[in-house]
Amino acid sequence: MSEGESARDVRVAVVPEFARPVVDRISAAEIYPAWTLTPGEWIVVDALLKRSGPDMLAASAVQAAQRARNGVSHARYFLRAWQALPPAPAPGTVPAAAPAANRGSNVVPFPSAAAADRPGRAAQAADWYADLLAEEQ
Repeated sequence: MSEGESARDVRVAVVPEFARPVVDRISAAEIYPAWTLTPGEWIVVDALLKRSGPDMLAASAVQAAQRARNGVSHARYFLRAWQALPPAPAPGTVPAAAPAANRGSNVVPFPSAAAADRPGRAAQAADWYADLLAEEQ
């Protein structure tokens, strides 16, 4: 360390072994930021890896890099987004089922092109009514 340099300003260019899984996943997505973080920042990354896991951190980094207008030049760009992530679910946790379409919704879905071949609700009701009248006669 030189005289004018403090311990805070030291950057670590080597990726620590604990961070290798998330760095490898981000690199596999063809995103190559600089990983020169301070020792304090690496401690934060370690804590985030333990809390959220490498999969969640890597997915967040890839999404952030895709949204970045000018690309991502440094891994520090990901730290704020990583700190906002929730903890990883406990092992064995079953994902919640997706909500059923239109259950409790006040929105009527727009009919698709395939639905154009089927009669609408009013036409179905008219057919049922006509069948009931025909049965009575």
